[in-house]
Amino acid sequence: MSGAEARLDALRGEIEAIRAALDQDYLAGLPGMIDRYDAAVREFCALPGASAFAAQVRALRDAQQALVDEMRERNARLLELIRR
Repeated sequence: MSGAEARLDALRGEIEAIRAALDQDYLAGLPGMIDRYDAAVREFCALPGASAFAAQVRALRDAQQALVDEMRERNARLLELIRR
């Protein structure tokens, strides 16, 4: 496994950890986790040859966007419960 592939695996692990935190309602830790993940993705994309992994990076972006969408939905539901 190349260094780039290993870094992609680590990024996949990070997105899975974010998903697990969301599933366990560990909401307080999510912003920092997402910030660190986002920084790691940016670092990866800045590597020479990273463009060869564009499809994998798009898949990571899609997974991140799905998590952000879910977080927004949960936030909206919580706000609605508070209003009631």
